[in-house]
Amino acid sequence: MVETLKFTLRILKKRPLRSLLTILQVGLGVWIVALILSLNFQTAGSLEGVHSTFGETLAKISVSRTEEIPGGGQVVSSISNLRYDDLVKLLQGEHIDQAFIFQELWMQRIIVEGLTYSVQTAAETTAHYGEAMGLELVEGHFFTQADEEQKNRVVLISDVVAAQLFPGQSALGKTINLGDFGEGPMEFEIIGVYKPHSALLEFFISQAHLLFPLGTTRVWVSYDVFEPSYQYIYIKTQPGRLYEAVEEARVLLADRSVDDMEVNGEYVKDSNRFLSEQLRTVSLFLGAFAFIAVLVSAIGILSIMLVSVVERTREIGLRQALGASKRSIVAQILNESLVFSLAGSILGLLAAYFTSPTLLNAILAEVFYSRLADVGGLHPQAALLAAVVAVAMGQLFGLYPAWQAAKLPPVEALREG
Repeated sequence: MVETLKFTLRILKKRPLRSLLTILQVGLGVWIVALILSLNFQTAGSLEGVHSTFGETLAKISVSRTEEIPGGGQVVSSISNLRYDDLVKLLQGEHIDQAFIFQELWMQRIIVEGLTYSVQTAAETTAHYGEAMGLELVEGHFFTQADEEQKNRVVLISDVVAAQLFPGQSALGKTINLGDFGEGPMEFEIIGVYKPHSALLEFFISQAHLLFPLGTTRVWVSYDVFEPSYQYIYIKTQPGRLYEAVEEARVLLADRSVDDMEVNGEYVKDSNRFLSEQLRTVSLFLGAFAFIAVLVSAIGILSIMLVSVVERTREIGLRQALGASKRSIVAQILNESLVFSLAGSILGLLAAYFTSPTLLNAILAEVFYSRLADVGGLHPQAALLAAVVAVAMGQLFGLYPAWQAAKLPPVEALREG
């Protein structure tokens, strides 16, 4: 093998452009395969992590109406018909540990130290949200039931927002201003900084970067004369009691099932299943390009080894005349093919290592949702499989040149050389 490596290096020096192009072809194939496999492994691992954390304990309750579509089929639409009192009822359930309301506030404008920012997703929520979602606090604390009831102007911000607004310093005690709505500035004190939950939950519950106590940002609404309604109430159940808890919610909220409306539950695993199917479709589409890339790189190895055999006809004939077996001739050609495959694999994996975090997140954000990203970079198993595929294809496509070299009659090889 050492002698083969030395000889291959001499070929590289003698034909540098041809050899480099072959290595680049292999590297390109390995790079694409590693990226696509990493996309599958990383998202599958992240989805499995989300399912293991929330799949058996988290559901959202809604009141929905089922309508018939002309020509066949049905459409289910949720209705904002839930009240805060319904949240209190659900907390009485035997299998329900926590319940919370999560009301999205799109594109919230905030003013900090005289500068205006727009935060893509904010939310008003209730005191059980932090515990139910397993919110990881970087500093500070979550607001309490008393903050919620007294409509205290406090807020938690994500670590992403904190790093942009207050780089290199603690955000605790700082204030953000939502503007002046005729009653003076709406200033909220920052009491905590947290890490947002996984973006893979995006299809089930949005990833908010500002969390306010329920009802504190709506100064123009009088809660004494107007009772707000909500589309969803989220419940955190006892482990393994998810479906029993949803049935319990239907009983507790039976008064909402009037006319053609009924109480239903939605589950994390259903949104994960949708995302998995979408990822599988995209992976199959990209996999076709990966197969072409690997095939082109294998053809490149086939070409360079055929040319190498032709150029070394005399040498092969001389080795056979001196007693070299066909097996040793085949092994030498395959070893040379292996060197090109390994060199291309190393090059492709290096490219995948440095580009995969950006490219994988860009694919997810472009194909699925702009905020669905941060799944990670090159997956170790993807790197191993990509290298194995490249080496296997190199050996497979190197067999024909190796066999052609081995079956050359020594006399004709010497004469042709």
